[in-house]
Amino acid sequence: MEVVRFSDLASKEVINFGNGKCLGQFSDCDLCIDPATGKIKEVTLAGRSGFISSFFTNSPMYVIPWQAIIRVGVDTIIVSIPEKKE
Repeated sequence: MEVVRFSDLASKEVINFGNGKCLGQFSDCDLCIDPATGKIKEVTLAGRSGFISSFFTNSPMYVIPWQAIIRVGVDTIIVSIPEKKE
């Protein structure tokens, strides 16, 4: 297992494996942590236009279960979630 700093993850784009769509930057996420175990349960990701812009536009929000993260690569984080109906 490799130790990765959050700052290194923040610069990565999140890509959905199912359709190849870029969901946004990992830096625009909130982590939901289980208080009983201290483990990350899910990641809430602001859509492609960013968190601040989401207040002014209708950008999507994605809830990604921690188990849905397939791989952390050099530039991207690959996840597998169902396609969101827009």
